[in-house]
Amino acid sequence: MLKLYNSFSNLLEEVELNKKEVKVYLCGPTVQSSPHLGHGRSAVVFDFLVRYLNYLEYKVTFVRNITDIDDKIIEKSLEENISYSELGTRVSVEFQNAYEKLNCIKPDSEPKATEFIDEIIKYIEILVENKFAYISKSGVYYDISKFDDYLLLSGRKKEDVLSGTRVEIEEDKNSPEDFALWKFSKENEPYWDSPWGSGRPGWHIECSSMIESILGKTIDIHCGGNDLIFPHHENEIAQSKGAYPNEVFVKYWLHNGMLNLSGKKMSKSEGNIKLLNDYLNEFNGQVLRFFFLRSQYRSPQEFSIELLKESESTLNNLIEFTKDVNPKPKDKNVLSIFKESMNEDLNTAKMLGDLFKLINDSGSLEQEKLEDLKSSIKFVFNVLGFELTKKDINKTADEELIEFFKKYDIKFENINQAVKEFITKREGFRKIKDFDSADKMRDSILHVGISLEDGTDSGWSWKTS
Repeated sequence: MLKLYNSFSNLLEEVELNKKEVKVYLCGPTVQSSPHLGHGRSAVVFDFLVRYLNYLEYKVTFVRNITDIDDKIIEKSLEENISYSELGTRVSVEFQNAYEKLNCIKPDSEPKATEFIDEIIKYIEILVENKFAYISKSGVYYDISKFDDYLLLSGRKKEDVLSGTRVEIEEDKNSPEDFALWKFSKENEPYWDSPWGSGRPGWHIECSSMIESILGKTIDIHCGGNDLIFPHHENEIAQSKGAYPNEVFVKYWLHNGMLNLSGKKMSKSEGNIKLLNDYLNEFNGQVLRFFFLRSQYRSPQEFSIELLKESESTLNNLIEFTKDVNPKPKDKNVLSIFKESMNEDLNTAKMLGDLFKLINDSGSLEQEKLEDLKSSIKFVFNVLGFELTKKDINKTADEELIEFFKKYDIKFENINQAVKEFITKREGFRKIKDFDSADKMRDSILHVGISLEDGTDSGWSWKTS
């Protein structure tokens, strides 16, 4: 039975889903600047979720939105002296390209905020009619005093609200904690007509409106980074319950943990953002995807180049282990590990540990059982979006590697065997303190895309040349 950790109840729950229709919504990017690694993690870990639900034969409708209008987009477009729409289009393409390289499933719908202005206005009208919203000089605001269950998701207290992110400080609000549903436009800002005056939607209202318009008043799973719990998801709940008080808005809230650099959360406020495309270019999407697989999605994940190289090396070893088989679900033990791990709140880290133990213990298996093990491992990785083919990790032809290792009297059978023998020969020079010859060997193998890493656990890695 699939269990997921519900951020609203703070419990690991056995999910009850309709096989014929599962509605999943993921908060997508605000397209003000290029995607960073945190965006990559959120996209990939919830791609694992959607793929696994498909494997369990649920019929999934998957929606991921794009915020293409907000204060920060306007500020950035003015800095670059371009329109908000030009900036949004450019950055949206960057995100689409990154998702493709990461091999993320395309959502069934990918709505943009500016495409749903009419629906957003209608949603705000309902909130005004239900007396959950009021009009002031600067815009239309949600009155949080009208919603008794405000902050149940985040567990905060009302006096802590102003310490959150994106809380607008406007003098004409009834309370500082109230949040904008519609902002009246200032000079030289983009705007749309509304019953209350020309302006643009607030950040939170777009998701409530899009969900209701595309998926209905109730959805099964709402996903996003845990930095969105407050204020964004908290305010989505307030809006949805204000508009439809008798409806269940979301059954299960899922939130992924943040990426850390040297123990600190990766964020713009910390000034430690790492751009996703830099690593997609240096490594590739499958390596990053495998890196994200190594941690359970709710846990914070430490990031470093060393850990990325280690992921690259481990993925390469996995590709080598399964290179001669087709993906088939033959080994019951492998399939059991896969389902038990994924059913326990998508515990991909446990799955990897258990599968690699099988690989490490496979030396004594009979040929048929070994083939079943390899094909089954390849099968479960295929389910999770990995092809496990050489093109994923290395473009260097076998012929080039054969010729290279021949220079060192090494017969090339596979990359692991050849590099192991190469390292042994090089270590011979290091032991007799002939570091010049050892360095020349290290430099020469680098030309075929293989990097030797003295003093690391992985020992070596190779990458697209």
